[in-house]
Amino acid sequence: MIPFASQRAGGQDLATHLQNDLDNDYLEVAELRGAIASDLHGAFAEWELQARGLTKCQKYLYSLSINPWDQINGPMTREQYADYINRVEDRLGLTGQPRAVVFHVKEGREHAHVVWSRIDTENEKAVQISFDREKLMMVTREFARDHLAPIGLTVRH
Repeated sequence: MIPFASQRAGGQDLATHLQNDLDNDYLEVAELRGAIASDLHGAFAEWELQARGLTKCQKYLYSLSINPWDQINGPMTREQYADYINRVEDRLGLTGQPRAVVFHVKEGREHAHVVWSRIDTENEKAVQISFDREKLMMVTREFARDHLAPIGLTVRH
């Protein structure tokens, strides 16, 4: 598994992409927290308004794609996705931040997208995310050690 992530703006374009049911065999908005709106367009608009009103932050979203397809271990369970997402959230300092979790199945391959608001409304500033690629790779290695093992091998804790 190789995570792909970025700090970004353009919440409306991202919401449209994440809800594109023409290119995906299956689409599920599995979680949306920290927004009054019950849809991605509304939530991302709220988060953008918070960024504009409270900070000078231009890239108010942190977007993560999780592509776990593995020939040996197969697809991840929802519990494994949740564990991985929570580990990333903790490592990047995004614990408790508003987030959306979307699952797609495209050509038989399930993958997930997670989008966090970087705006800490209580402290009226953006969550600083430094060295995120290194942190993501560390989380991915730890997750693989704890959950994934080649056939015939045992992972020792």
